[in-house]
Amino acid sequence: MELRLLRYFTAVSASGSLHAAAQRLHVAQPSLSRQIRGLEAQLGFRLFDRSPRGLTLTQAGLAFLPVAQDLLIRADRAGSAAQSIARGAVTDLTAVAASTTIADVVAPFVAASGPGGIIGNAVEALPEHVYSHLERGKADFAIGTLAPPKEYEWMVLGRAYVWAMVPPAHPLAGRQSVPLAEVVTEPLIVMDHTHRARQIFDVAVAEAGLSYTVGAETSVTALARALAAAGRGVAILSDDPIFGLRTVPIEMTDHDLDITLYGVWDPAHYAADAIGHALAELSRFNQQHYPEINLPGSPDRRGLAPA
Repeated sequence: MELRLLRYFTAVSASGSLHAAAQRLHVAQPSLSRQIRGLEAQLGFRLFDRSPRGLTLTQAGLAFLPVAQDLLIRADRAGSAAQSIARGAVTDLTAVAASTTIADVVAPFVAASGPGGIIGNAVEALPEHVYSHLERGKADFAIGTLAPPKEYEWMVLGRAYVWAMVPPAHPLAGRQSVPLAEVVTEPLIVMDHTHRARQIFDVAVAEAGLSYTVGAETSVTALARALAAAGRGVAILSDDPIFGLRTVPIEMTDHDLDITLYGVWDPAHYAADAIGHALAELSRFNQQHYPEINLPGSPDRRGLAPA
């Protein structure tokens, strides 16, 4: 099956008509129609229902579309990999991570890496979807906060506090840390339930047999910090502070509340060694810039996911 035909199929499905797809692909409409019918003959089922109003995907076409898209993504990745290998260099790899991780960890590392850095792109994903993006080939490696799947190689890049963020005049601002039981007596500004810091905080509160009052809930970390700066409550976040906010670690029984950050990649990836080296450099970068919250010494590296 030719990749060209799959590209034609995905273009027609996106455009909804042969005319629009033909213009987009710069091919003649009759030729495009013949190519689509030829693909249907190869597959043994119709991809589209045809009507005067245009084309709509059949149930079979809907089922086949993600398969075709996945094949095209993998073909594009193979082409990029071949070009990198031919140049004798590994460049422009794609990382997938949560938006906070990209802003606070990946982007500063890329800026410090200079022209020789291997990260050229990043994909934002919810924490629970980071590794599925890696599995589907949408990224070369992942930086996640959940335990990695066992088939991947991984490395602990460090740990980040889940902070209590307060303005300078707040009574907690000068504290070295604050017990969880005291934090929950404050009106809290929390992220929505998809945010990893919220998930970790809620688990800690539940395990301690406590509860808290939600002063505000948002899906935008910058707004959570703005609300805290405005005196609307204590923000529970792992982000870097802005608006003059102060960060205070949250005390648990035997440790401060934090998020473990994992660098994860496929050991069969053509650039696996370069990815491992870059993630080790990222771990050292974290230790230099956030020494109070990261692991001492060499990064912790494993071939299997942690229990």
